[in-house]
Parts: sequence; structure tokens; C-alpha cells
Amino acid sequence: MPSGATLHDVAALAGVSTRTVSRVVNDEGGFGAATRLRVEEAIEKLGYRPNMLARALITRRTGTVGLVVPQMVDPFFAELVDGVQAAAKAAGLTMIIAKHDNDAVEFESILETLSSFAVDGAIVYTPSGERATVVKHAMRGLRIVVVGAEMTGMNLGSVLWDITRGAKLGVEHLVRIGCRNLVMVSNTDSGYAVLPPRRETAFRHTLQSEGLAFTEAHVVRRDPTIEGGRSGMEAVLAAGTPVDGVFAYNDAVAIGALQALAVAGLRVPDDVALVGFNDISMCSSLVPALTSVRLDRHAIGLEAMALLDRMRSAPDRQPPVYVDVELVVRQSTERPSK
Repeated sequence: MPSGATLHDVAALAGVSTRTVSRVVNDEGGFGAATRLRVEEAIEKLGYRPNMLARALITRRTGTVGLVVPQMVDPFFAELVDGVQAAAKAAGLTMIIAKHDNDAVEFESILETLSSFAVDGAIVYTPSGERATVVKHAMRGLRIVVVGAEMTGMNLGSVLWDITRGAKLGVEHLVRIGCRNLVMVSNTDSGYAVLPPRRETAFRHTLQSEGLAFTEAHVVRRDPTIEGGRSGMEAVLAAGTPVDGVFAYNDAVAIGALQALAVAGLRVPDDVALVGFNDISMCSSLVPALTSVRLDRHAIGLEAMALLDRMRSAPDRQPPVYVDVELVVRQSTERPSK
């Protein structure tokens, strides 16, 4: 098959102008069915591939979008990548994926690289408390959708979920099934991008509104990983803190807590009920299956991609987009109400 065919080669073989070929390739209209067929046959015969760089110079769109996450160990972020990538594919876009390991310097470097590649936009989950870098690159012209934290301004948008409501749903459910000695295995960093820690605040306020005791002993903080959850739960048990219900920062932490409880000979949910957060796919396959606050990663991806597209025409007037949360009850909290 011929290689290196150009727009002019296709035009000559099809007997049309280069502008007509361009219209067919970009589906701009202004040509008949017979003309389209001739051009498409010429493209197939010559093995022509559009020059994406040249197209980008004309359209000012590269057809690429960046996705930046803290890490890929937590299944939440792996599933978020799947959701955003599915939305990008449906929109005919190519996804560039990078992780910053919660490192502000690395995050800055990634945004610099994405800007140099002239991506059509970036969807980011920022390092803890990192806002200045996002604002700087947005002011320079990079369209950025921030996931999980509210930021507004030129070329800035946010896709959020009500963490406070989600945490409240989880804690209220534990109280409703009879738990009276609740602890939370939280995140050392209290969230990648949001201060104050909304899950912890909701945990405390919900206990107080239910008339239950709350002290600092009711919260332990560890890395938001399986290892962190196991270590945090072990610390609670070693301290002798009474516990019959656990609210975990995320599902990875809940899995670690589940492991620690099993080693200690405590049954879930009979002795200790357990609630996670995010509802990653493996929650339903755990033994016992994990009750969790669900965040729809597919919906997050769709909303983030749609918001990026809207920001092309209105870069400074986009309100935050909220994705709903819900509590999915499974075996880890299924016991008779007291």
C-alpha cells in the first residue's frame, strides 16, 4: 500500500479539489454522496491518514485531553480513569493519563507538559491543598476541570459530589442498625484537595446530633490504603476503644479494617458493622460484601467531559456540576435493628 499519501494525492485521484477532500475528512458538508464516495475510495486506496498536527493548527483542537490523578493503587482512581476514558472515547478524543503521587512539584510538571502538548483540556484531581498551580495554568489558557474540589474562574470548572451528605448517610445507617460505639478510620491527609476534612466533620456532627459521644479517640488517621486501614483498625483495637461500628474514609481503608477485624476474631457485621466510601467494584465481591457510599465514576467522567466542552464557548461562566451520592447497603451492615 502506498505510504505518505497527501491531501493533494487524494484530491488528484478523486478528481476534486483539496478543499473538498478536507470537507469530506472533517465531515463539514457541502458535497454530494457521489463525491464523498470517490474521496473515501481514494483515501482507502492511497492509505491516506490526516495530518493531525496540521488539522490542530487550523481547528485549534488536538483531539487530546489530559487526566491527572494522585495514584492508581486506590481502585477509586483506576475506576475514575475508566469512566473518563470511556467518555473521551465516545467524544472521539484521545486521553493522556498521568499521576502526581500527591507531589505538588510533579503536578506542576505534568500541567506544564500538557500545556506544551496543546491538549484541548485537562481533568485533574489535585494534590492536597494545591490551588495556585491550577489557577496559574488556567489563566495561561489551559481549560481545567477539577474533580472533587470546587474551583471557579477563567478556564476553570469543577465536578463535585456531596461528601458531607454521603458521610452522613453512612454514619446514620450505622446508628440506625444499633451501633453506639462508632469510630472512623480516616485519612492522614484529610483529603487530597479539600480542607477542612468533610468526612470527619460529618462523622462528628452526626454522632453529636444522634446524642452519641465523640472524642478524638473516635478517629484514627492513616494513609487512605488497605495497609492504612488495617493499621488504623489495629490501633483502635490495641487502644481498647469500644467499637461496634466503623466508618472508613474510603473502600480501600474499609478492606484493611475488615482484615484487621478478622485477625482479631471479630465478626462483621455481628460484632462490628462496617461502611466504606466510593463503592468501588470489588465491594460486592468481598466477604462479607461491603456497604459503601456510591460515587458514580462513569457519571463523573461524562460530566467532566461535557463541562470541558462547554468551557470552550464560556470559559469563565461555568457553575460547579454535582454528581449524586447514595448509600448501597450490603452484608457488612446487615443485622437486625436494635
